[in-house]
Amino acid sequence: MAIRLVRSGDGDDGSSSQRDDAEAYPFGETPLVVTFAARDDLSELAAGQRLALASTPEISQDDAYLVMPQRAREHLVAAFARGQSGRVAQWFSEAWVVRADVDGGRSPRLWIGAAWRASSLLSGRAGRVVSMGGLGDPMRVINRLPFIESLARGGLLDARGAEAILSRGSYVGVSRMGMPELGLGADTVEPTFVWTERDGHETRVRVALAAAEDDTPIALLSPLTLVA
Repeated sequence: MAIRLVRSGDGDDGSSSQRDDAEAYPFGETPLVVTFAARDDLSELAAGQRLALASTPEISQDDAYLVMPQRAREHLVAAFARGQSGRVAQWFSEAWVVRADVDGGRSPRLWIGAAWRASSLLSGRAGRVVSMGGLGDPMRVINRLPFIESLARGGLLDARGAEAILSRGSYVGVSRMGMPELGLGADTVEPTFVWTERDGHETRVRVALAAAEDDTPIALLSPLTLVA
């Protein structure tokens, strides 16, 4: 079969520490609700803390949140849309993924049960591996993956987005344009964004982001590796 789709690590022994890390982190294919802290310094974030938020986020059914510094609040989606790779890289170097409960009201907070540095997850995981060559339509395979559909019902890639990703060593930008003229509804037409980096024949999707208008952004960390 020309289209190869596997979980990262399938078919090889792997070290016990890698398996332990994978078991310890429960959100590998879970879209993360993006939240913004009420401060920029997240260096001391840890389990057991109550973290003040800039605003009340949507509630994650999985208690899975990506916590970003406050200064990213008004600019995160715009930075992806404009290809501002330096900003994106800096914010994600400071970000955390947490399992937490939301305490809303006038002073919204996250009650943090567990925390993982986003930078470690971005460098330590490859996600699903998809071959982009040969017969078949790999974009259709990618767009119909359950965790991709959970991020954005319209999928992650269109032809223009795939070409941009695969033709560059690194890419921050739009991966699928919304198509409101089709009248398919907001759930299927919102644009999606990615941050990718290529190493040889492999292109890793480090971050996939979706943000419908007026909605809280959601993200996947290291969901895919595309093989030329």
